[in-house]
This record gives sequence, C-alpha cells and structure tokens, in this order.
Amino acid sequence: MTHPTTTAAHRRILVIDDNRSIHDDFRKILAPANAVDDALEAAEAALFGAPQQAQTSKQTFTIDTASQGEEGLQMVKNAQAEGLPYAMAFVDVRMPPGWDGIETTRQIWQVCPDMQIVICTAYADCCWSEVQEQINPRDRMLILKKPFDIIEVLQLAISLTEKSRLLLESKSHLQDLEQRVKLRTQELEASKLAAHEKASLLELSRDAILVCGLDHRVTYWNKSAERLYGWTAAEAVGRLVTEIKDQSSEVFQQACEKVMQTGEWDGELHQVGKDGRKLIVEGRWTLLRDAAGQPRSILVINTDITERKKVEEQLLRGQRMESLGTLAGGIAHDLNNALTPIMMSIELLKLHEQDALRLGVLATIESSARRGADMVRQVLSFSRGVEGRRVEVQIGHLLKGIEKIANETFLKNIWVCSDISADLWIVQGDPTQIHQMLLNLCANARDAMPNGGILKLGACNHLLDEHCAAMIPGAKPGPYLLIEMEDNGTGMPPEVMDRIFEPFFTTKELGKGTGLGLSSALAIIKSHQGFIRASSELDKGSKFQVYLPAQMEEGVSLPPLVQTEMPRGNGEFVLLIDDEEAVRHITGQTLESFGYRVLPAVDGVEASTLYATHKEKIAVVLTDMMMPVMDGPATIQVLKRMNPDVRIIAASGLSVKDMVAKASNAGVTHFIPKPYTAETLLKTLDTVLHA
Repeated sequence: MTHPTTTAAHRRILVIDDNRSIHDDFRKILAPANAVDDALEAAEAALFGAPQQAQTSKQTFTIDTASQGEEGLQMVKNAQAEGLPYAMAFVDVRMPPGWDGIETTRQIWQVCPDMQIVICTAYADCCWSEVQEQINPRDRMLILKKPFDIIEVLQLAISLTEKSRLLLESKSHLQDLEQRVKLRTQELEASKLAAHEKASLLELSRDAILVCGLDHRVTYWNKSAERLYGWTAAEAVGRLVTEIKDQSSEVFQQACEKVMQTGEWDGELHQVGKDGRKLIVEGRWTLLRDAAGQPRSILVINTDITERKKVEEQLLRGQRMESLGTLAGGIAHDLNNALTPIMMSIELLKLHEQDALRLGVLATIESSARRGADMVRQVLSFSRGVEGRRVEVQIGHLLKGIEKIANETFLKNIWVCSDISADLWIVQGDPTQIHQMLLNLCANARDAMPNGGILKLGACNHLLDEHCAAMIPGAKPGPYLLIEMEDNGTGMPPEVMDRIFEPFFTTKELGKGTGLGLSSALAIIKSHQGFIRASSELDKGSKFQVYLPAQMEEGVSLPPLVQTEMPRGNGEFVLLIDDEEAVRHITGQTLESFGYRVLPAVDGVEASTLYATHKEKIAVVLTDMMMPVMDGPATIQVLKRMNPDVRIIAASGLSVKDMVAKASNAGVTHFIPKPYTAETLLKTLDTVLHA
C-alpha cells in the first residue's frame, strides 16, 4: 500500500480492487514517475483552461489501494480521522469473497456521504438500473468501462477531485454564511432593530434567501429572491410560500416534516417563477428558534441550478448519442452481412420466376432489404462521421438542380424560389453528400408545409470575422459559403427545436419518417468542417443556415482588420441586453476595445432597472429581440415610456423580416441581424449616435 504524502487532501484517491495489477495500472496513470506527467497536465489544461506553461510544478495524485471493500471502508474512516479525507475512489464492481462494489459504495457513503465514486465495470457485471435499485447515486457516482482508457481515467480523476474540492469549499462557505445569518438574525431580534438591518446582511448573498413563519407565510424576501422568482418583496411578504413558488405539495410536506423533526433539510425543488419559468433550485432549510429554544421560523436558502441541470441534460444527451454510435458501429457489419445474401438471393429468384404475384412479393422483400441497408448507412454516417472524396464543388449548380427537382416533384401548392449569387466561392467537398444534405433539408421543409407555402433557397459568400465567429459555437473566422433554406410552414416549438438533430427523433406520423434526415445532414456538414444554425417560430416557419468553409477566388485574400478605420466611441455608455452570455461577453469586449463603456443586462427586467438608475449617462441601447422574462419588444416599450427619445438598436438571429417588423412596431428604426460583425456593430452605433 502506498502511504499518503504531504499532497493536498483533495488529490487523494483510493483504489479498491481485488486485482493488484489494477492497483499498478492506476499508479502508472495517476501517480507516474515522469512519463504521464505531461498527459496529466494536458488533460487538466483541457478541462479547466489552465495553460500548461503556467504550472510551476508537476502535479500528480496520491494513490492508496485496498483489495477488499471492508479494508477500503476502514481506510476511509482512518483518512477522515486524520483530517485528510479521500477526494474520490475507483471501486471494482466484483471483489469476491467480500463486499461487491455496490455494497462497498453504500458503506462508504454512510461514513462519507459526499465522496465521489467511480464504479469500474465491464458492463457485463451490472447495469445502471441495478445500481439505482440498490442505492441512490444522484450525481456522486460515475461508471468507468473496462478496459480503461488512460485519458478517460485522467479526466475522471481531475474533474472529480476538483469537484470534491469545490464541494468542500462550497459547504464550508455555506455553513459560514448560514451561521452568520443565524447569529445576525438573533442579534437583530434581541435588540429589536428594524427589518432593513437584517436585509443589509442578507442582500449581499447571490442566493435567494427568505424566512417563513411556521404557518408558511413569508416574513422576509431578499433581492436575489426577487431576481430569481420575479416577485418583489412587497408582493411576497405575507403570502403563503406555496402560492409564490408553486411548490409540489408532496415534496413541500416532506421537507416541512423533516425540518421540524431534525432542524434541517436540503434537496432539490422544482418551482415556477412569476412569469411561468420553470426553475430547479437547491434548497437548504434551517429551523430558527427563539431565546427559549422554541421553533419560531424557517430560514430558506435557495440556489438556482436550472442552467447546471440543462448542461447535465446536454451531457447525457451527448452520451446517448455516443452510445448509439458505438452500438451502430458494432452491429452494422453483421447487419450488412445478413442483408447481402438476402438481396443477392432475390436477384437469383427473379431470374427464374415468371409468376407476377411472386415477383411482386420478391420486389417487396427487395425494397425492405434495401431500406434496411440505407438505414444502416445513415446511422453510421452520424455515429462515425461521413467520409468521401473531396473535389471542387459549385454549390450554385447543386442548388439550381435542387430547385428544379423540388418544383417538379413537390405538390403544386408549394412554390420553390431561389436567390443565388453569381460569384459564389468554391467549396471543397463531396458533391454527392452535399446534394444529399440539401435534399434532406428540402424534404424537411416540404413536410412542414402540408397546406402549401413558399420555400426560399439562397446562397451567398460570407466572411466570418473573429467577433462573429465567437458568437457561434464551433465556428472559426474565415470565408464561408452561406446556404439558406426558409419556409413559411408550421414551425416548431422550443422543446422540438432542442431535439431536431437527434437520430430517430421525428414529429411525423408512424411510417412517414425515420428521424434520420436532419441527423445525416448534420453529420455531412460537420464532415466538411462546417456548421448549421436553425431557427423557428410556431405557425410562422423555419429557417436553416448552412455554413461551409470556402476557397476565395485566386488572388483574393482576407482583408486585414484595421481598427483605426472603424468608427470609435468616446466613452459613451452602451446598455447591452442579451440573454446569451457568450454574446454579451464578446460584444462587450469589442465595444470596450473601441472606446465605449458597457452596462450588460441578461433580460429586459434587469435592463429596465439599470436604465432607470443610469438614464442620464446611457447614450444608446443594444437589445436582443428574443429573451426570457421580458423580450425585446416589451423592453423597448418600457424604455420608451421612461425616455421617448432613447436611442435603441435591435438585434436578432431569427427571421430578419419578422424581427424588423417587430422592432419597427416598437418604435425602433435601427436593426442588425445576428450574427453581426464588429464592423456592422460599430458603424451602426456611429450612425445612431451622430444622426
């Protein structure tokens, strides 16, 4: 057994496995003498963004090992007694003759509930449903598939030890905050100070803090609670907390019983804000007592974890996609081997068959076999990527062909028109695959217009600068060919938009779609190093924008970005309103680089507050049109009531025509479509400020 060194506690890792060679494998990966140090540093840099050259010393983990679960449990107890607890443990799922990995985990969590556990399994040992039936893993457990991948082990070790460290720090800070809140509240009540003195302490917290009486009526409501739920303190105080946050009666009752019995409760709550937004909060309740020790009220501290849960859902969705790809790759070969003799046998049977009925049956079998083979190829296209030849492709010719096919084959009540630039740049790619991608998008648009409509096809050259690329995930600066397809069909709600590129997801009736069209199109676009943007409004239609890297004409090069030629500000304040953090960040940086000062706001509510406070010094407002809580048109109306002469620039990534109309109706004359370049933004600002 390797004895612990002076390494910090959050880098201590326990390996529990009855195979001692596995112990050595983990030591080689996580506590190398020198060979894997660089790989560890690279993995840490990739996970946390820390540059390798900034690290002043080699960092590895302290690895302790145990051969059985009982031994591992005792080591966990000893480590806690020493004040150097383990940050995480890799636990084998099978360790005869003693405890298995699940029982070992259950025993460890009784001693150390927050310890991060990675179950090591070959998947034949157990399944996730068995783990869930026996223990409640929540977010403290992951599964590592054998045989190990070095980078995966490093990433798990780095991320989980860091998570353990952050959890310990968070708990320490939280305990300190709760203790200070309790002490200060008791002091204020004992001295009968005014209620605003309590708020002066609690308003500093970024968490929503409220106090409820034993009758569940709110007696205190801080600023963070106002921002989270949308109810002001004046509206909330005196009301039942269940009326304000739309609590589930069952969960709420269980929490109330627990806090009255033990004095504390913590857990996740699904709530609803004043505007109907669905919220997920991490709640911590504490029972407050009076000087005589009798229960008096309940202190509630809620942390908004809605965005974190969304990220976790995206991660799980990505894992499902990866699992599907692995499955597809594993069975594709066997499926194709099974389909090949069927299709060949059909051809042989057709040569010697004269009966029309039997020939029809053979044709049906052949059609089904070919459809199965096509589905296997499509699944492989998005699971393993699309490979193909790379030649110069004239996208304009492909689009003209697509337009001709659509007009000849679509229903007569669907009109297909095009607007294709004459001097399109060249794209390096596989013309067959690009043609298939365009057909898939057209077919998708056709199905969205069951009662007829207009499908617009367009293509133009598009130069993406660094500012614009930073606003689009996966984009790089440079020349692109922009292909646009826009229909005025049924459109899609947000919950459908979130899933349109998932394989086998379809809103069509059974038998009318496989759900592979958009998945295959996305795989083709990615294989050409491009990206796609989609937007839709229910009952108004959808728009797809495909960006493919292009080659500019010979002798033409990217124009240099000369900042001195762009209009500059003179310290004017710009109120920047956008719910996308990446857009706020890069736009704010650009504006500040060119002499402006920026006041950022995440939605119309925060923007209205900022404008009311700084109205005299705000020179211009730049607002997104589509935002939660309070959207662009509503924000514009509020700002116009505060100041009819306010200068406003509207921006949106949805259909430009519709957004321009909404902006105009709200009294705005300047509009820029997303993604906008730095040049477009700065010139529009200069025009508005000096008009």
